[in-house]
Amino acid sequence: MQNALKGGWVNRVELRRLLSLMLPLYIGNILHMGMGVTDTVVAGWKGEVDLAAVAMGFSIAGTIVIAGGVVLTILSAMISRLRGAGADSKSGLYLNNGKVLALLLAVVEILLMYAASYVFFYVTDNVELAESAQRYVWFMLIGVPANLLIRVVVANFEGYGQTRPAMFVSLCGVLINIPLNMLFVFGWGVIPSLGGAGCGLATSIVNWCMLACLLAMMLGSRQHRARAKQMLAFRCPCWGVVRQILRLGLPVGVASLCEMSFFNLVTLMIAPLGEVVVSAQQVAINVSGIIFMLPLSLGIAASIRAAYHVGGGRKADFHAMVRTLLVVSYALVLCFIVLTMLFRRDIVGLYTDSEEIISLASVLLIYCAVYQIPDATQVLMSGLLRGCHDTAVITWSNITSYWVVGLPLAYLLIRTDAIVPAMGAAGAWVSFIISLFITAVILTWRFMRTRRRVFEQLH
Repeated sequence: MQNALKGGWVNRVELRRLLSLMLPLYIGNILHMGMGVTDTVVAGWKGEVDLAAVAMGFSIAGTIVIAGGVVLTILSAMISRLRGAGADSKSGLYLNNGKVLALLLAVVEILLMYAASYVFFYVTDNVELAESAQRYVWFMLIGVPANLLIRVVVANFEGYGQTRPAMFVSLCGVLINIPLNMLFVFGWGVIPSLGGAGCGLATSIVNWCMLACLLAMMLGSRQHRARAKQMLAFRCPCWGVVRQILRLGLPVGVASLCEMSFFNLVTLMIAPLGEVVVSAQQVAINVSGIIFMLPLSLGIAASIRAAYHVGGGRKADFHAMVRTLLVVSYALVLCFIVLTMLFRRDIVGLYTDSEEIISLASVLLIYCAVYQIPDATQVLMSGLLRGCHDTAVITWSNITSYWVVGLPLAYLLIRTDAIVPAMGAAGAWVSFIISLFITAVILTWRFMRTRRRVFEQLH
């Protein structure tokens, strides 16, 4: 196997395996974004207050739920590493204790979200809006355990190089989410109209349906049935394994929280500049998010493949995978950059027909194009470090780049003339680019050290 992987920048074997992992992940991530789009559209049909309630509610509930889920994504790399080392028999132990950690995290998330739901009454004078946003968060609480347990089940499939089950379930989730949103937002028969808050209830029900579907797929598979039974069994937790998962996963979750809060706070800095600026910024952020799903999916695929090779001590295979990953990733990112630059006005035109917004958003997409290079680098390096079980540095790099450097810089560039004449929304993107560049440099340097150390320890 090692001889087959030697030489060349792009290895065909690794290319096929990376793409087979990445494509379902990419489609699944886009489908997941589609659920958010559905919530926004249906709430908007109901009314402006309902739309604002969903936006406000998700800003709190979504951030907490996503950060908690990210902690458990490390399980994919851990199971892949066990598989690479030929220690598959331990996978059930890690899944069972991952379930324990998921339930503990669910308790923490529920308490945080419930407490945070009272913040709305302090940030707006519109009582109806605050109450609707609070109900949205309360309904989201119902689905928190399912959302976290989904990550554990998905980790089993991903650890075994199977990303299609999650993609299929995401598609089912989108299809279920549409009628449930309509049902709970507008009401029907004995079911009352819940307005925007109904989107939260729909999301929670979808999460439980997705979990049931994934468990059924796992139990129905001859390959995964034994591990499903081990995961679902009531056993005394092995706290050493729980601590190991938390020790490796928590830095990734904290890093994700730092990143999301940074972008949310920068958006708030732009808010006083007017509706046109905020709308243009939102369009640029949305376009960037769609593009970002590609390197994000490749980063997850890389963490799975890296962990597999490290687990088996396959140094040559590992390096072949890294070379292939970088070449393919940057080639795809450069294609996106060129397309964004050439068709930026047409892209913005898909969102709005306002000439003011189109003109400003088209300029922001130039910054967005440049932003893709450091963004792709940092997410790829983060994935490779997760595969090597070296995650602490991800937290510290994000705190440094986003909070220590990014936030103050964003304020100075957006709202003041301290460095250059106030740049408005463009200043936000300059701060994004600089922050991501710092993160990319730190994580790249760390990965170069880590990959040498990992294989030295194995030998």
